[in-house]
Amino acid sequence: MEELVGMFAIFCIFIALPWMLLHFLSRNREAAAKAAGDPAMNASLTGIADKLERRLDAIENLLDHEVPGWRRALDRRNA
Repeated sequence: MEELVGMFAIFCIFIALPWMLLHFLSRNREAAAKAAGDPAMNASLTGIADKLERRLDAIENLLDHEVPGWRRALDRRNA
């Protein structure tokens, strides 16, 4: 039984641990490469964010005209 525990410990130290370490390092590198290496996706997301910001500005302008005190009421509720 002690031999089995020793073999398992050796397996974990010399095979399983390095495999896990290399696996997660490669996953991390892939994720970083995808985030930095896709300018088309970054441009698309920037465009979507700009559209959402314009929509939010339009909604705020509508609320300013329809419900004049909505900002103060929101600030009181959040405080």
